[in-house]
Amino acid sequence: MKIAFGTDGWRAKIAREFTFKNVAAVAQAYADTLKENSRINKGIAVAWDTRFLSSEFARLFAEIVASNGITVLLSETFTATPVLSFTVKDRNLAGGVMITASHNPHTDNGIKFKDHYGGPVMDTVTRLVESQLFKTNVKNDPIISGKYLSVDNFDENYIRQIKSYLNTERLSDLNKMVVYDSMYGAGQRIWKTIASELGISFITLHDEINPQFGDRCPEPILYNLPELQQNTTHRNAILGIATDGDADRFGIIDEKGQFVELHDLIVLLFEYLVNTRNWDGSIVRSSSMANTIDKSAIQYNRTVEEVPVGFKYICDKMIAGNVLIGGEESGGIGFKNHIPERDGILSSFLVLEMLASMKKPISEMVNDLRKRFGPFHYNRIDKYCVLNVLERNMKKLQSNPPHEIDGYSVTNVITNDGVKLYFGNDTWMLIRISQTESLGRIYVGSNNSESVEKLLQSGVRLLTTE
Repeated sequence: MKIAFGTDGWRAKIAREFTFKNVAAVAQAYADTLKENSRINKGIAVAWDTRFLSSEFARLFAEIVASNGITVLLSETFTATPVLSFTVKDRNLAGGVMITASHNPHTDNGIKFKDHYGGPVMDTVTRLVESQLFKTNVKNDPIISGKYLSVDNFDENYIRQIKSYLNTERLSDLNKMVVYDSMYGAGQRIWKTIASELGISFITLHDEINPQFGDRCPEPILYNLPELQQNTTHRNAILGIATDGDADRFGIIDEKGQFVELHDLIVLLFEYLVNTRNWDGSIVRSSSMANTIDKSAIQYNRTVEEVPVGFKYICDKMIAGNVLIGGEESGGIGFKNHIPERDGILSSFLVLEMLASMKKPISEMVNDLRKRFGPFHYNRIDKYCVLNVLERNMKKLQSNPPHEIDGYSVTNVITNDGVKLYFGNDTWMLIRISQTESLGRIYVGSNNSESVEKLLQSGVRLLTTE
């Protein structure tokens, strides 16, 4: 069976492809890859989320790596991905492993690899792991692993880092209710602990372990957050916050119950950090994100770089240069002076700090943004389809992109991440195939909602017609 790593690790169906046998094979391949790493003596960390059997998969993975004579720290309880990533950097480890399928359906599980800098590994590492698969026999010796494996708590230093990053004095002025939805995911314990220590008044939703995630994908997008919307307005809360299954991404509901697009949030956070921290640095955004941030960057004399979808591309830029903020439309933002990693926990508390400091609701901030930079509308459609149909249509689009779609003239085409079509008047469409599922994704941004909905349907036809 082929085990292939996509944009952010390997994800597969539990019991069909994601089995103990295959996880053991990946663990051995990872251990064999580590043996070629000069940092191997630093050891690794292994953590896990709230999915079905995640703790068991994590322990097996840890035991196999430890059986190869490599020091392993295993999280004592479920853990958010940014906590694992910070632990790797904070403790100067060689790498980290997270057992999670992020926002995928409850039927899936997966594995993410983190490198010594506390962010996603680059393709060179995953290709090395893939090349080692099934080459050597799996080592699982309880006597050897007992010498190299220890259980540890990863929360303490991470909490200290988040509190030192935030302006806790400003946050203490936040005297309104916050609603937090962990979506039954791994952020629930750590988010509540930090909020409590900061003196924030909050109530929680889905604050328990439910491996079926309440029969919804643990992805913090509008479609999945009706209860958060209702509770935010019902409780007269200043904000509704949701984190995804492993809490590296987040979503925001404003005080009126409206979803706040990350296209707007990243601009607000960028400007807030510049104005309150006075930090220098550039901006990196994914190709699925609107250019509002580009317009703001010009006013602050900052550069913006667009990269393909997948936070590893943003991480690569954060490692290589002086990046203040990097983000993607799906709810992932990374910040300077932290880790080159998406962090839904830190992001959500920074939004709260911004509200406390600005002393006005986030809906008003977004309205001000739109007055400055013009109207913006956005939507995305995810469409499951037979993979060979998706690949055939994508190849056709890349080799022979259309000059016009339903009356919209194509003014520019970029093909470094699927196909991105520009139509003028701040209207664009990105069509790509997920690297972790048999799924087509169509993203459209425009200055009017009619164009968004029309082009979305056109994109679905172009990518999924058999």
